[in-house]
Amino acid sequence: MSQSQVVSFRASGHFLNWIEAQKLDGESVSQAAQRILKEVSGTSTLSTTPTDLSTRSNDSVVSTDIVDTVDKVVADRLDPVMERMAAIEERLGKLSA
Repeated sequence: MSQSQVVSFRASGHFLNWIEAQKLDGESVSQAAQRILKEVSGTSTLSTTPTDLSTRSNDSVVSTDIVDTVDKVVADRLDPVMERMAAIEERLGKLSA
């Protein structure tokens, strides 16, 4: 029998924006976060990510891999946004000078 428990956490800033950007039609932010975690862990039935961690036998390795994978996905998505923000800040600095 599988144990189930409600898991909740606060997300803000870039992380929240990233989750919101990943939402599918009609999906809440919480549902999107749950789907993303399932996809990254390899337990999703959607198979939208190439990461298959379900073949690993060591939970600590899987946990570390999940964290690394999520960090990389978030960083990859945030890098272009951060570059655009830096360019905007630079232009704003020139305007106020």
